[in-house]
Amino acid sequence: MSDMSKLDELSSLTRPAVNKIKAQQFVRVVSHHDADGITACGIICHMLQRLNIPFQATIVSNLDHSIEKLIEPGEFVIFCDMGSGQPDIVNKYQAVILDHHMVLDGQKQIHVNPHLIGIDGGSEVSGSGVAYSLARMMGKNADLAGLAISGAIGDKQKMVSVNKDILNEGVNSGAITVQKGLKLGKGPLEKVLSCSTDPYFDFSGRPEEAKKFIDELGLKGSIESLSPEELKRLSSALTLKLLKKSPPDTIDSLLGDTYILNDELIKDVYDFSNTVNSCGKLGVPGLGLSVCLRYRPSVEEAEHRRFDYSEQILKALHDAISSVQECGSLRYLDICCSDVTGAIASTIIRYVMPDKPIIVLNTEDGNVKISARGTADLIGRGLDLSVAIRESAKQAGGSGGGHKIASGGMIPRGTEKTFLASADAIIGRQLNGSL
Repeated sequence: MSDMSKLDELSSLTRPAVNKIKAQQFVRVVSHHDADGITACGIICHMLQRLNIPFQATIVSNLDHSIEKLIEPGEFVIFCDMGSGQPDIVNKYQAVILDHHMVLDGQKQIHVNPHLIGIDGGSEVSGSGVAYSLARMMGKNADLAGLAISGAIGDKQKMVSVNKDILNEGVNSGAITVQKGLKLGKGPLEKVLSCSTDPYFDFSGRPEEAKKFIDELGLKGSIESLSPEELKRLSSALTLKLLKKSPPDTIDSLLGDTYILNDELIKDVYDFSNTVNSCGKLGVPGLGLSVCLRYRPSVEEAEHRRFDYSEQILKALHDAISSVQECGSLRYLDICCSDVTGAIASTIIRYVMPDKPIIVLNTEDGNVKISARGTADLIGRGLDLSVAIRESAKQAGGSGGGHKIASGGMIPRGTEKTFLASADAIIGRQLNGSL
């Protein structure tokens, strides 16, 4: 495979899927409700539209047996950004699985997953990238590269390996333009800065303090209206703020390459990814999908959701930081009825307490949703949250999995102590090098 790009290698896995999909009269598409899942769904929906194959899309927060109430066993289903860890569910359907999570034994379906050919789905390609690897084999779909890159950005991936190949394909087709700059999106300075969760500043969620910071720099207007000199002044001041509290690699989340999505209705990749993600997390994933499908009337409402979601995260975050508990080799946080657990976990580990893994427990009805996050440094020391969360959730009578750096799961209410004790023991052994 030496002369093939990583993207071509991944696309070579799609050949059985190409033939199977083209033979269908009707397709069900099931995908995850975050930015990566919704953009993956968008890519597949565009592809099916262009093939004139009727379809119905369903976006869910996690794949469990409740899907059987929505889709009859034996139906033809394309699972996006999920399915690799749930063979007991997906094997009930005629399925194509387009996923980048770790593959569990027992899969009997057509499976397109980077892990099958030694490519890391946690860092080198997202679910939307896997969807794109199929779409490009189905016709002229290079204009969808921007959706794939948005999904990778949503999953905090870098532009390496398959992602880099997709980016290059998007640039060459004119779908993407690369620029240097701040990775904050576009819009009024005060609003963009006070609503920023990634990067997270000491004035995030505090508009008066953000305004004071901007006034002291002598700036006004929108980010896109700043002169090069003003942009440099703002960048320097924000960099200093981040370095006071966060590790040096967090500067990558502030400065560097930004991507303009020339074929999408929201042009800045960070604005696009955050908007789509917010729609999913606020319970209106169809609105996010309609943005991916380039339905102009949906854009204004979807962008409102982006700021609503940021404000919700920041309010929860300010309450959460003071409630973090120590538990040996990890930290944890117990919150109630919130759909911002992943965002809280990501922000705390990156910008507030980066030295230990963080687990956020979100109690809702009879179950506890788990979001766990680590850092590249902790992974270098042996951390693997996909294993730790899967095994610990199993001990507690639940299920879980994901990536080394970011993982999630669900356990029954009342089993939190069992879960945390198991996670602490496993993570402790990982970090001590005894696993």
